[in-house]
Amino acid sequence: SPLPVAPELLNLRQQYSQVNLLSKLIAAVEGQIFPLDMTLNSVDDQYKGCTEKMADLVKTKYLEKEKSASAEYNKTWQEGEQKAKKAEDNLQQNHSVAIHVYTNKDSKVYSNFTRATRTDKQKYKEGTFKWYSLHFLLTEMQSNPSIEVRLSSFSSSSLDRKVIQGFGSKSCFEIYTCEGANLTRYSKYPEEKEVLIPPYETFNVTAVKNRTDRPDLWCETVFVLNSTGTRSDLNCDLFNSGNHAAFFNVSLILQILVCKVCTPGTIL
Repeated sequence: SPLPVAPELLNLRQQYSQVNLLSKLIAAVEGQIFPLDMTLNSVDDQYKGCTEKMADLVKTKYLEKEKSASAEYNKTWQEGEQKAKKAEDNLQQNHSVAIHVYTNKDSKVYSNFTRATRTDKQKYKEGTFKWYSLHFLLTEMQSNPSIEVRLSSFSSSSLDRKVIQGFGSKSCFEIYTCEGANLTRYSKYPEEKEVLIPPYETFNVTAVKNRTDRPDLWCETVFVLNSTGTRSDLNCDLFNSGNHAAFFNVSLILQILVCKVCTPGTIL
């Protein structure tokens, strides 16, 4: 029977194939209609190859200059310095302040920054863009590696959220796996749509969703995990140690089980 460790598990390849590739979509943003296309006038600098130079410019020039030019930005930044959470996970405190500024609903910074980022490519190139500091800090923050984890054991999960509702609703996982095996065809309880995740698959924690921010969230806290590969410190270790006889049969059974389940079309 599945353990309450993973509510939904989708193959990344299946996920991508389900995307409807339209050349232009329409989205409602802030009460306006914007085409979802390649947005060729957007400010999209990734700062690859110039991160250190830009960080120095933000520190020595842009941040203070832009705060001086905008009372709203200056006020919102000062509030961020006072109220932003202590930076963790390889972030600097200015990253935390920038996030606080960007998410401050009581300030006009968000709407002004978003509007400028959407259209001011030419101003950025000319040096008259008003948001170099905030744009860089938010971009640099996203380039920091997220936390990498493993699930430590063979972990059961389900493709159907309804299946795990009886196991709890405090902390849940939304997992995108490349190594998980669909057990539905062979399981004693096929209606549970069980998926087995091996202990050697590694994941990045790419998001943490909370019901306090999203009242309609299906679980109180949802950790989003995306597969990054595998890590097996004990790979074939029994054959290297000379003490494999006692465990060989069990290992072989597990291997056959996973291989039988992981046939084309059933790998999740």
